[in-house]
Amino acid sequence: MTPRMLKQTLEEWSREVHVPADLAERALRRRSRLRLTRFAGAVSCAALVAAVALLVPLVVAPRFAPQVDTGGAPVVVPVQPYRVQPYRVQPYRASSPARDVLADTENSPPKKMIAAGRVAVSAYFTWRRRAVAGREVMDRTWYLLDPVTESYEKTEWGWAEVAPGLRWAAVLEKDLPARRIGIFDMEKRQVRAWVSVDHPVGGVSWSPDGTRLVATAYDDHPDLSRDSVHYGRRCPARVAATPEDPRQPRFQTVSTSRTGFYVVDVATATAGDFHAVDPCWTDNSNVRRDFAWSGDGTLIRERSLSRWHDAFLDLAGRPHDAPPGHVATESKAGVSPDGTLLAGRDGMPTKVTEVSTGKVVGRQQVLQLLAWADDRRLVALGCAGTCDNEFRNGLVLVSVDGRQTVPLTADRKHSQKPEAWEPILTLR
Repeated sequence: MTPRMLKQTLEEWSREVHVPADLAERALRRRSRLRLTRFAGAVSCAALVAAVALLVPLVVAPRFAPQVDTGGAPVVVPVQPYRVQPYRVQPYRASSPARDVLADTENSPPKKMIAAGRVAVSAYFTWRRRAVAGREVMDRTWYLLDPVTESYEKTEWGWAEVAPGLRWAAVLEKDLPARRIGIFDMEKRQVRAWVSVDHPVGGVSWSPDGTRLVATAYDDHPDLSRDSVHYGRRCPARVAATPEDPRQPRFQTVSTSRTGFYVVDVATATAGDFHAVDPCWTDNSNVRRDFAWSGDGTLIRERSLSRWHDAFLDLAGRPHDAPPGHVATESKAGVSPDGTLLAGRDGMPTKVTEVSTGKVVGRQQVLQLLAWADDRRLVALGCAGTCDNEFRNGLVLVSVDGRQTVPLTADRKHSQKPEAWEPILTLR
């Protein structure tokens, strides 16, 4: 047991084990002094046995095991709005790599913290297929970063999402969709609060400032395989897309059990009203269709798959125009922190263009641009060796001009096979 685990266990024990203040008075009223002495001895033994029984499961239980909600006074989570920290561009030298880069090129999946500039691998999951009630689902095993030890630890959660700043995570229990959302303390390694919901949720996403969550509700498992969902349903016929309304396809295949979303206030651990959303709203036939946030945190966003096009809702679930200054993106990285550069679509070679002119300013020999480390470097998915197999790949740090590439992780043998690990990148 580590010192932190021992301290946490003793703190929890001290909060749970207590003797009623009026125990002696009640005993005096009911027993003689002799009987009281015997009774007190029995109580002491019982208290000791209860304390040991309480302590043992706390010591041997997994650090990430879901904790039981015991009720009581509302818990206020001390979240603070996240403020993006500027990162100066660090010149790369083969003999002295940039000091803001943390890599683990020896282990796959990684054991040591992966980070570059303003982003870090906050979590990753491995996956496999398993049968549930005769249907096939994707089962994820989550590994969360411990920012104190700078290592990754296996968890028992069914879904996890780390907030910017790496201080808090939102977690769901193993059987999705879940009836409550846990607010997990990344440093103390415990759930600080549970948020109950009437409509079960299968995914959560943090707002850019790390104070709210959008929780996506489903009435069935959100990770059913395509062969296990019903494809006979179609949305009502619609007119062809027009310049006035580019979101209107002719038809859409429905394969989701998504029902709507909640906006959760993390500080008070409360979910707002449930907002139902028509599954035919966008041309997206994915089974899992989690909502996310707009870049400014004022709207809820969903991405259409037929085109790299974002559709938006206000916080009450009503369709809304894109926020001012929104730039449609074709990659996960999107726009650079200073707003001047745009990461291009997946596929080797990738490219980066100027937002104002569309001019190509650099090409990179990588498969995908995933996140901006700073204004001139990106975390990307690079392939091994001469790239004869695109599925053998790993994370790299690449410059906009493509001239400098630094490995961040060991290469995965095959990223599309079960047990492969998938990184989650978060602002730190």
